[in-house]
Amino acid sequence: MKAQQGFTLIEMMAVVLIVAIFTAIAIPSYERYIARSYQAKAQAELLMLSERLESYRGRQLNYAGFMAEHESEAGVVYLPKDATAEKYRYKVQILDSNTHKDLQQSVIGQGYKLIATPYQEGQRYLRESPSYLLSSSDQKCASPTLLDSTATNCGEKTQEW
Repeated sequence: MKAQQGFTLIEMMAVVLIVAIFTAIAIPSYERYIARSYQAKAQAELLMLSERLESYRGRQLNYAGFMAEHESEAGVVYLPKDATAEKYRYKVQILDSNTHKDLQQSVIGQGYKLIATPYQEGQRYLRESPSYLLSSSDQKCASPTLLDSTATNCGEKTQEW
């Protein structure tokens, strides 16, 4: 009599169960990793915009009229750089710190604030990511709550970055 070759149903179910457990552990870890990479990119973009704003002020003596090279709309940069208003990871607003309007429309331009907020319709870990604030008055903080254009600080439970 020939010996049968192959796997039993129980063996196949055990393998499927093990793969499902590994997947349940790996996917959330991967999503957290991706969200942290977007957070780091947003922080880097804020620092780069801050350098460009200071350079612009050195030439123009104020921040009024500043326009970032990859602005999608007035005073707004979407990250990553090829993103749109419908699908992005972080939205960076470039605002006058006094009038809370974008710097292109600002008349005063004596100070700026950059506010980066995560996309709220994306992955869970990205939605839970902090908002960032960087201003010309050396304020650099992260907030667990969403910041809007009128925010002057990061509020409670703030962290420096």
